[in-house]
Amino acid sequence: MWTELTVGKHKGKTLPQIMFSDPDYFYWARSQTNFFKGSLIGQADDVARKAGAIHINRPDRQNWRVQYFCSPDGKFATFEFVEASRPRHQGSSSTTRSKLVDFSYVRRTRSYDKSGYKLFLNDFKYYYFGSRAHRMTKKTCEDFFSAMGNFDL
Repeated sequence: MWTELTVGKHKGKTLPQIMFSDPDYFYWARSQTNFFKGSLIGQADDVARKAGAIHINRPDRQNWRVQYFCSPDGKFATFEFVEASRPRHQGSSSTTRSKLVDFSYVRRTRSYDKSGYKLFLNDFKYYYFGSRAHRMTKKTCEDFFSAMGNFDL
């Protein structure tokens, strides 16, 4: 179902693999005119839509929120799941809450933030795969983006 890129830095990878290894590159490429061609155009739209609407990985997800934290200089720092009723974090870092996990959050806070995405992916792997060190295989990446139950579309 997923087409491999035939050129560029991520040649041989599918878009779900790129999203789990270099989401900043994915969003940059998607912003370029005519970067994705053929079937990759629709796949890029599909991955972007899904990546912005990921269910919180909890049985009673309606009672949870994802809380994003940025450092005082505006760089992405971390995210965590918090109970919806929990008071907002008070402190020096800025926070944002949402009902859904959104891969584009890091790029929207900074147009280029490789270190922020590394932190984001570590948190994501922890919450969705049980370990920040989880190895994301091609199958794992593609299965995640193929499972419609992961998303609120």
